[in-house]
Amino acid sequence: MNRDLSTMRMHLRSRTAIWMPAIALIFAGCQGNGRIATVPVTGTVTVDGKPLEQGTITFESPGKRPASGEIKAGNIVNVTTYNPGDGVPVGNHKIAITATAASATVAVPKDPGQPMVVDANYMGVGQSLIPARYNNPATSGLTAEIKSTGKNSLQLELQSK
Repeated sequence: MNRDLSTMRMHLRSRTAIWMPAIALIFAGCQGNGRIATVPVTGTVTVDGKPLEQGTITFESPGKRPASGEIKAGNIVNVTTYNPGDGVPVGNHKIAITATAASATVAVPKDPGQPMVVDANYMGVGQSLIPARYNNPATSGLTAEIKSTGKNSLQLELQSK
């Protein structure tokens, strides 16, 4: 019986010796944050040759997390995939741009306790500053190849018509 117990322990150790490295490799892969490399992106966005005053830019690529940033005074800034300003995943991307004018409409009831009467812009969405086709990466016609080395500076020229 003692010999059977000894044989069983040896057999268990040999199986452990086989499986432990495999399990360690699996967990090592899972312990990573699962994030793909990102690189900073800058550039400009113009409409008919004039800087787009404000807006949002989104980068999409199949199988990758999308990145988005701001457009301020025609400049692409704060592009983020995971953490603020970390950039865009390397690869080919379709781009969407949205830009709306600030709405002066504020939903305020005339009499307290009465329901508000609001128009379509009651949330302050405002009117689009660019053609709607640019709002969707599938229809915008805008693309970019983001490289792992070198400067990723984009010049995007939008047309109002």
